[in-house]
Amino acid sequence: MSADRGLPDAVPLTDQARAAWERALALWRVRVNDPEVRPGAAAVHGAPAWFSFPPSVTVDPLFLHERGLSDELWSMFAHEIGHHVLAPSTRIDSLKIRHQIAKAIAPVSDGRPSETTVGRLSNMWNDLLVNTRLAQLQRAEAGAGNPLEIGIVRLGRALYPAPVGSADRIWWVYCRAYELLWQLPPQTLCPLEPPAAPDPATRQAVVAPMSTIKEKHREKERLLREAQQERARIDAELASATVASPPVDATLIAEAVRTFRTDPIAGAALFGVIMAPYLREIAQSEHPLAAPESGAGACAASDDPPTADELGRMLADQRLRDDLPRHPALPDDADGGADAASSSAPPSSSDHGQRLTLAQTLRLYPDSHADAVLAAWYRTEAAPWVRPYLRPAPERPDGGIPGPIDQWALGDDLAEIDWPLTLRGGAVIPGVTTRRRTELDDVPVRVERSIDLDLYIDSSGSMANPRIGSPAVLAGTILALSVLRGGGRMRVTSFSGTGEVAGMERFSRNANEVVATLCLFFGRSTSFPLDLYEDRYRGLPAPTDEVQRHVVVLSDDGLVSMFGVGNEPFAAVAASVRRVLTTGTLVLMDARRRVADLAAANGYDVVYLESMADAPTACAALAERLHG
Repeated sequence: MSADRGLPDAVPLTDQARAAWERALALWRVRVNDPEVRPGAAAVHGAPAWFSFPPSVTVDPLFLHERGLSDELWSMFAHEIGHHVLAPSTRIDSLKIRHQIAKAIAPVSDGRPSETTVGRLSNMWNDLLVNTRLAQLQRAEAGAGNPLEIGIVRLGRALYPAPVGSADRIWWVYCRAYELLWQLPPQTLCPLEPPAAPDPATRQAVVAPMSTIKEKHREKERLLREAQQERARIDAELASATVASPPVDATLIAEAVRTFRTDPIAGAALFGVIMAPYLREIAQSEHPLAAPESGAGACAASDDPPTADELGRMLADQRLRDDLPRHPALPDDADGGADAASSSAPPSSSDHGQRLTLAQTLRLYPDSHADAVLAAWYRTEAAPWVRPYLRPAPERPDGGIPGPIDQWALGDDLAEIDWPLTLRGGAVIPGVTTRRRTELDDVPVRVERSIDLDLYIDSSGSMANPRIGSPAVLAGTILALSVLRGGGRMRVTSFSGTGEVAGMERFSRNANEVVATLCLFFGRSTSFPLDLYEDRYRGLPAPTDEVQRHVVVLSDDGLVSMFGVGNEPFAAVAASVRRVLTTGTLVLMDARRRVADLAAANGYDVVYLESMADAPTACAALAERLHG
């Protein structure tokens, strides 16, 4: 047995298996490393074949032999190769497809779809794309003939049909979609009629009489019950708008496969939307299915959660930020409520396409480190607005235009002698016959230098928690990435109440470290760390063109503490530090402008944020201040 996965040991490729493998590679016109052949592995893994990354294929030929399908080993190989060629093709794309599926079914899964469900639906979508294309390639190879006799259809007829009496409506829709895509007669893979919808569970809520509620709480209880009744009414309307229709949905899935045959990631969202009502049926039924009733098992080998780097690459894909598609079976005049129901989509969290809020994204990745999810989300949100922040250095002239000939004198740089001109005069007499060619200055060159920025962010209770979406953290991320993109360095400090300070001791170019520090959150009172602020800048000389110092503080109207309000012994610190800074800027969510006069008196500029939508404008204005 294989020690790492408990699988049977791999055996060498037989001549027959080698021929099948080469035939499958020729069909797709690609080259992939030799497969692993592990007889008996299907019983352990749950599938007769699977793919993994880096590109590899594993097959259990014994599974096929026991079912009289040994001649279709090449079709099994071709199916797994198709995953590397078409869908998902790479691990990153595989993770993106899973994200799209999870996003589509999250509202019917209490916000956190199970990995099993996401994995099953993702594999079904990938298989649909691969098997549809594979059937086309095999038909082209075989020429005109009976579509039932091509290899992948023979495998499908043996492996896909659900057991008699199966109640799995998802699998019926899936098999019927294959019948449409492969142009097979009805009842080839599934019964003519789909299984009946499960009976919804009857849940009778126990409501205490209002008279038993303490009088001081009755008004709140009344409002709560009204809200619950309204929620129940909306849920009922949404459920009626998303009644699943297996024959219609099978046709819609077949159309989605044809439409998105070259874009598995975008198509995965629509596939999830179409399948979501069936998951709602299961969740609300009297006897929910604990596991799929049928199918040959998933052929994706790894469900490992994305790493921090992979999360960043995934969430940067605009297709993951787009709104979920509406259910294609809805009438064109369906209202917004029906749209939301059909797509199973939460309300938009921003004005630029990210349907999932940060909190929902965190729920989708419970096995990934929360700091990695936070950093990836904020960096993705900030990316459209990031611009390199640089500062102009004094212009310096740049030589290069040939000037008049001059005499080279003793003491001049020996490298400046123009030997062709000197030798033209005959004897070489230093300082007499030696010549040099001068240069005239060209147009002065404008030099841009990078910026070091010291950033302080308020993480008190009056600020939004970074885990639910913080305008201050978003603005800070835009600012930080702009500085880093320009080759500069950042130092970030998070502060809340007295003694509640955390962050970076030194300036750094590590974007992950910077964003992770921005996301630190204490959630208590507000007290700017004037003692730390004073220690960092005590005794420094005034800034110059060569040595510049920039400070930015992100906060709200609680920033009065920066100027000694409530901390009078340090009231002079902000002004004294400002004298050794090149720029000092406060980025505030301060609707009442409480800090305006204090900031002006101490020499600090102020940029106001009213909402997250103001972040790009505010950071652009700040860029002008830093640029000088």
